[in-house]
This record gives sequence, C-alpha cells and structure tokens, in this order.
Amino acid sequence: MRLSAIRAVLNVKKFGPEDQGARQGLCTGAYVLIFLAMSIIVARLWYLQIIDGETNRKKAEDNRLRVVRLQPPRGKILDRNGRLLAGVKPCFNVCIVRKDVRNMEALLGRLLPLLNEPEGSVRVRLKNSLQQPSYLPAVIKRDAEWDEISRIEARLPELPGVVIEVTPGRKYPYGSIAPHLLGYIGELSQADIDANRFPGARPGDLVGKYGVEARFQPQLAGIKGERKLEVDSRMMLRRVVSEVPPVAGDDVYLTIDADLQMAAEDGLGDEVGAVVALEPNTGRILAIASTPKFDPEAFARGVTTEEWKVLNDPLYRPMRNKAIQEAYAPGSTFKIIMGAAALQEHVVDESTRFFCNGSFKLGRRTFRCWDWRGHGQTDIYKAIVQSCDVYFYNVGLKLGVDRIGKYARGFGLGQRTGIDLPGEQRGLIPTREWKLKRFHEPWQKGETLNISIGQGFVLTTPIQMASVIATVANGGDIYEPQFVEKIKGPDASEIQHFNPVKKGHIPVSERNLRIVKNALKGVVQDKRGTARRCRIKGIEVAGKTGTAQVIRQARRRQSEKMAWKYRDHAWFVAYAPADAPQIAVAVLIEHGGHGGSAAAPVARMVIERWFQLMAPKPVIKRQINADAVPVILKPGNGNCSA
Repeated sequence: MRLSAIRAVLNVKKFGPEDQGARQGLCTGAYVLIFLAMSIIVARLWYLQIIDGETNRKKAEDNRLRVVRLQPPRGKILDRNGRLLAGVKPCFNVCIVRKDVRNMEALLGRLLPLLNEPEGSVRVRLKNSLQQPSYLPAVIKRDAEWDEISRIEARLPELPGVVIEVTPGRKYPYGSIAPHLLGYIGELSQADIDANRFPGARPGDLVGKYGVEARFQPQLAGIKGERKLEVDSRMMLRRVVSEVPPVAGDDVYLTIDADLQMAAEDGLGDEVGAVVALEPNTGRILAIASTPKFDPEAFARGVTTEEWKVLNDPLYRPMRNKAIQEAYAPGSTFKIIMGAAALQEHVVDESTRFFCNGSFKLGRRTFRCWDWRGHGQTDIYKAIVQSCDVYFYNVGLKLGVDRIGKYARGFGLGQRTGIDLPGEQRGLIPTREWKLKRFHEPWQKGETLNISIGQGFVLTTPIQMASVIATVANGGDIYEPQFVEKIKGPDASEIQHFNPVKKGHIPVSERNLRIVKNALKGVVQDKRGTARRCRIKGIEVAGKTGTAQVIRQARRRQSEKMAWKYRDHAWFVAYAPADAPQIAVAVLIEHGGHGGSAAAPVARMVIERWFQLMAPKPVIKRQINADAVPVILKPGNGNCSA
C-alpha cells in the first residue's frame, strides 16, 4: 500500500491541532498492521520455499513429469532342444492414474463404452488399486484388443488420467502344452503383497503363480526400468527427460521334449489322469502330463468367475497336477516291489509255487483273484506276467506288513521324490505302528493281503511309480526327478546347469532284481502277459499293469456298468528297450478300468514316439548344379526337416 494512499485514508477525517496526538497514533497503528501482514506473507513464503520446499518441488515435478515403469521382457521357457514353450508378446493395458482424475464417475461414463469389459470388473480393479499410491497407473483392462486401444487413443484428451501401458505378456507357441509344469503368471494380489511373496513387485505387475513360472520367478522376472516424461497441462507428451532400460529375465531350459510331451497329452486325450516319462539313468523328466488341462493365458488376462468355477470342478480337478499332487492305490504295479522283497528276504525263490484257484480264504473271508478262473500252479515269473493276486496274498502273509513297508520305502514310496515343485504328495506306506497311532486299532492280516496287491491303505503318486520303474530299469539307483536342464542369461551365457542327483540304491541284489526284470519283460512280450497291447515292433518293452479299486466291488467284472467315478483306476508302468533302457513311463488313468486295456496303449504311444524322435535323421544331399559340391543338410530337432 502506497504512503500517499495511507495519507488519503488518514485525511478523510479532519483533525484539528488539538487532535495531532490521535492522528499520530492512528498512523502508527496502520504501519504496525501493514508490517504484521507483510511479516505473515514473508513467513509463509519462507515456510513454503525453505521448510516445505522439497515437498512442493516434488509436487510441481509430479505435475510436470510422469514416470513410466518399463517392465522387462520375461525370460523364456524352452524345452531340451531349445524350442520355445513360453515366450514374450507385447501386451496393451488400459490404466487410470487416480491422481489425475477429478471426477471418476464422469470419467468412467466416457471410458466404459470404449471397453469390451464388464463394468463390475473395472470397478473391482479400481477398488483394489486404492491400496497403491494414486500416482501409479492402475490397470483396469489387461491385454486390450487393438480396436479398444484405437478408440481410447482417439479420445485420450477427453479422458484425463487414462494412460495406455505396453508391457511384456506371455505367448505360447504350442498352445496349452504342459500347463501344470510351466504354470502361469497372474497379477500381483493384495494377499501376495501382505505376505511379501514377491519382493520388489508392485500392484499391477504380473508374477509367477504356479509351476516353473513360480519356482523360477526371480530368474524369469528380470530387472525393471523407467522412463521420465515431461507433459503439459493437458497431459500431452512434450519430451522424454530420461530413461533407464529394463533388463530381460533369464531363460529356463527344461528337460522335457515338446514332441514327447504332446504325444503324452494326445495319448491321454479326454481321459482324466497323468503320464510321467523319465530318463532311467539320470532322473530327467522327458514328459509330464496331467489332464484335464487349463489355458495359462487365461490367468494373465484375468480369469472370469465362470472360468474359475470350471477350473475348480471337484470331480475333474483341472488345476491339480495329478502327476505329483494326487495319490492313488497303485494296484498290481505294487507287485514289482512285492516280488523283489520276497526274493530278497528268501520268502520265495524262482521255483516256489502257490496254487491259485481264483480265490484265497483267510478265516471266514474270501479274497478273490482278478481272474476268477484261477491261474493254477504259479511261480514268481507267472505271477508277475499274469498278475496273479493269490500268489501275492501268500507272499504278503509271509513277509508281513512291516517288511513290506521297509522295501516300499526303500524304493522311495511313502516320501516325496524331491521334484522341485510345490504341492507334491508323500503317498502312504502303512505299518503296524502307523495304524495303531492313526486308528487306535491293531493291524489285521486281511489288511496285509490288501496291500500285497497294492490296495487298502497304500497310496502312491504317478511320479513315484515312474521313479520306481526307472529305478528297476537302471539296476537299482534312485534319482531325484529333474525338470530343469539349465538357465541362460539374456546374452545366452549359461548361468546355472543342473546335474542329476542320485538319492540312493534299493535294498535288492542284482540277481533278484534281474529275476523281476525278466518277468516284467514277459508282461509285454509273453503271449499270456497282461500288457500285450504295449508291444512295439523292433523294441522290447518291459512293464507292469495295475488295476486299482476305488470302492469294494463284489464282482469286478461288472465295474464297466458302474458310474464313472466309481470305476477302477488304470495303471501301467514300463521301460524300453528292456535290455538297455532309455525311457521309463508311468501312466495313470482315473476310472479307466483295466491297466492293460486303458493305460498300456498310452504308454505305447509315448515310447514309440520317443524312439521315432531318437532315430537317426536321414542326411539329404542336394545337387546345386552339375559342377557343384553336394550340400549336406543336417536337420535339427525332431520337428525340423530339410
């Protein structure tokens, strides 16, 4: 306020000489008021610029600058031959920066008609984003279609706070191959944040939730980058201020073969079950299939309520990896261990025979053989080849439950195989002590008869039975099932190599194991064998069928008339070639009926395909011209031709 203006105010009232003191006091008061007002202004400016200066500068910068997170390309997942199983594709996400939205309802009213997304889904995502800072983009539509992106980009000035983020997503060149092994990626949830399962991840990030994607999340995730953008008052880009590029994730090479994996899945078809194929001398997994399958891409874009209901169907359990997460009675495949234990404990030898008339009486109970006509005089070879139950009833009583348990555990049953995936079941190998502790009841001889043929309390998983048959095939060494071969960096340099892990050796002599292996060869090759449907021309296959009851049946021959969920499970375990094994396979088909008719043909498909893949590729010579030297073309993997 100018001094002349102050004088004008003071001269409004006419003061006489006698009022000179009053006039001077009023003038002094006005100056004091002005001084106080100026002091307050200066103090406020000092506070804003000095005390709170950093905060205000940051707010100003936030209004001028936008930080865009640059998601790194996720590492690839490849098979043993370097074929891509899970790769990277660009994913366009529609996001809202809540900090830049003044009227959310008005914005949604303009935005929702441009999206092919239910309003409820958008609002749920917005609600979940309240847990994160308002300046971070909240994803409301992931992997939007190009027509949606085009409509939004055209009207972006009318949509304050809406941004389009381009992030790396997953692509699956082979479709939903091995989903239970590869797993899937999904959006970071609030539960993940609360449990700190993924350090460094932010809301909206895609992280590994299952399978290999989860197990190797730190290696596959890579390192994030960021880009600083300068924008004007209408949020339009003016320039790029700075950029820190992201670092791509590492590539994980699996031990499975894509062609063999597809053969296993095709073999199972619409059946519910599992297939596991191993290298007997290393424990490396060549194929691991579980059906029904699921589509891993659905989890990256977001699973709908209806899709989630299907995935959690209690009868078919698509989300369960049946190879490792479900335990079943092994049926007659357990006779492999029973035969080895009986020979090793000198309960029987090659010449010991028991008579089978189709049933076995114990007290007042009758235990039947699967073949009601009986097998007559039966030695160990015939008992395994024709799967005689009565023979193993006799053997079981002589061994007793505790010795049976000792050898079963010696083969690796009743404990996890060590496969590096979460959720593996231990199975169950009962003992007297276990039953007394569990049921407070003593063990009964009838229960020994049941477990002697792989029924009753005994439970195993397909991965365990694959390990058992692989152990028999290689001469007794137990290996930890391995599904990762190596990890390579973005520059293709090898970071880590995974070598076979030998866990132990079965407590069976080489001679006794040879007797069992000879009988297993007869199961497929003998004219009376129960797995004749697994014969392959030019390749000797050895194996064992199994049929496991789901419920007690008075007459097993009527099982095909029962409802599907009450029918027997079908098992078949095998290896080939019988004298120099290269592959071991376990097949389980839920409620499939007989192992020889339902499971053995699936194993045949897998084994046959493996030897097709391993067959030497023909060398093709192509003459370029009359004077040129022939060019030798060397085909690469099994699905490549010259």
